[in-house]
Formats: sequence, structure tokens, C-alpha cells
Amino acid sequence: MTTKGTPSAGNAARSSTAPIDDNSCVGLALLRHAYTCARDAGADLWDFALEIVTLYEAGLTISTLRWLVAKRFADHGQESSVYGGPHRSFRPGAGYYFEPTTCVVLTPCGAAFADHFLKTLAASSQPTLPIETASVAGVQTAELENEPPAAHNLNGSTTAACKPCWNSRRRELCLGDTVVKHFRVPAATQQLILRVFEEECWPEHIDDPLPSSVDIDPHTRLHDAIHRLNGHQTNRLLRFKGNGNGTGVRWELLRTVASRGTSISGTAHK
Repeated sequence: MTTKGTPSAGNAARSSTAPIDDNSCVGLALLRHAYTCARDAGADLWDFALEIVTLYEAGLTISTLRWLVAKRFADHGQESSVYGGPHRSFRPGAGYYFEPTTCVVLTPCGAAFADHFLKTLAASSQPTLPIETASVAGVQTAELENEPPAAHNLNGSTTAACKPCWNSRRRELCLGDTVVKHFRVPAATQQLILRVFEEECWPEHIDDPLPSSVDIDPHTRLHDAIHRLNGHQTNRLLRFKGNGNGTGVRWELLRTVASRGTSISGTAHK
């Protein structure tokens, strides 16, 4: 299959303010990685086309996919490959309707857009973690998730002095006078979770507050949001975690709070 005519590279750069949320960025990064692999292998782009279900599971929404197609940043087709064939085969897709067998590739201009968009995010203090760079950019998150929680009182309670505070106007998550995380750019799913915790005075646990979507598995979406909440903390004092069944969020203080000799006292949740 051949790709459609594409906009200029200048148009791709101007689209860096595209309506792509933090959930869809992982799917965009997967498409860019597939494009890179195909080019590096000297293979046809369509031999590395990604199944639409894979993109949905990664967080790409159907609206984002239609936007990519409308901008001519992506092409799609229905797979009709035969096992054992030398190459994958497709029926060309058109318009904005997708079958379960639909597969997607970036156009050359779409790859240029993805490069610019993802690099812009990576340069901010709140970047999205593309799958192919997670082993590098996600080191801080991995270390945070392995750090033990702070000691807690016998009754397991948490005093008001050691509860976090979310300032939605400044987009800052604080613990006492210490900034834990500052969002230079909006991150809708993370900020919604923090807003609900703040409105409920930081209970031990809240139910999943994220709105349902036919395009995204709710457990996958919540897990991704929790992972991002733990990443890129200016001061690593808090850890967010799931409730074990994918339907809620918990939080706790890290032992770092005590070891740093801060003026914050109290206990963490267990």
C-alpha cells in the first residue's frame, strides 16, 4: 500500500499543540516506534503496521486516531494476510470508520509530527513516557515504586500535618511546605485523581474517578495514571498505588520523609 499525500513538515511542527492527551501519547509513541523499526529494517511500513486493538489498549482514543487520519499523519487498512506469506497484506482503508481488523501506520509526515510532539513533552517537567524510552525516562518511577513506605502509628491513622495538599490553580502537589510535584503542562487524568483526593481531605483510598470511555479499558487507564503520578516528582515523598483490583487509588508517604529530616511528622497508610 502507498501512503496519501501529506502536509508539509512545517504543518507537522505547528501541530505540536495537537489535541492529544497524556493517555493517547503512549499509542502515538508505539506508532512512531513501529515506523522506526520498519525504516531500520529496510522493510515495508505495512509489515510493521499496528493492530487497532493494540493502540486502544495503550490508551489511544478513537477521536485521536481520526484526528491523525484527518491530518494525514496516519493511514489505515484492514488486514487480509495469509499465514506464511512473505509480507502482510491489507485492503486500503478510507475515511474515519475502523474495523476490528484495522491496522495503522504513520505517514512520513506523521512520523515527523510524532518526533516533534514527543520531544516537546520530554523537554517539559511533566513528560509522557513513551514505551520505547520508558527504560530510561522511567527509572525514577521504578525507584520510587520500590522504595519502602514510612513507618506508621499503631492505629494506622494519618495526621493532618502529613497529608498532601493539591493546589489546582498552581498545579502543585505539596507535602507541608515541600513541593512534591509541579505540572508545567496539564495532565487531565492525574489532576482529576489529585482533585478528588483534595476534595475528600485525602482519605486512605478513593474509587476510580476517571470517566468511562468506550475506547479505553478502565483498569489500563487507571494503572497508567497512577504510574505517571509516581513519575517525575520533584521531591520523592509520596507513592500512589492501585487497590489491587483496578477500581481505586491509594496513597502513602515514603520513608524518605523521615530520612530527609523534614518538619513533616505523622504516619503513612498501609
